[in-house]
Amino acid sequence: MADSPEAIKKATRLYLFIGAILFAGTVATVLVATVPALDIGHHGFDVWDMTLGLCIATVKASLVALIFMHLNHEKRLIYWLFGFGLLGAFFMVVLIGLAKWDPIHYNGFKTGVPGSEKVIPFK
Repeated sequence: MADSPEAIKKATRLYLFIGAILFAGTVATVLVATVPALDIGHHGFDVWDMTLGLCIATVKASLVALIFMHLNHEKRLIYWLFGFGLLGAFFMVVLIGLAKWDPIHYNGFKTGVPGSEKVIPFK
């Protein structure tokens, strides 16, 4: 860590710079979600706006983890674990997207499960 006044000033500048980037990312996320001129894809909030917002959030989370949680000074194993976490999050987003793209239509809850009329109630 910082053990001299120069190193403390350098670290303070870095933290303020990263804080400004995080603030700008937050403003960009809000603008993408609310300003029609920055709307990508179809009119209104859609998948493309969500994707852009999640990309901005991923960059912000990575900056927080690397700088404020000091993961940029850790060993290689931490990078592998962090990368696997990001990869897992990416695959979860892909799975959710696939489920939305090709949903399973099941009306069993409305019409009843087949064979349920044969069930003897418990007395």
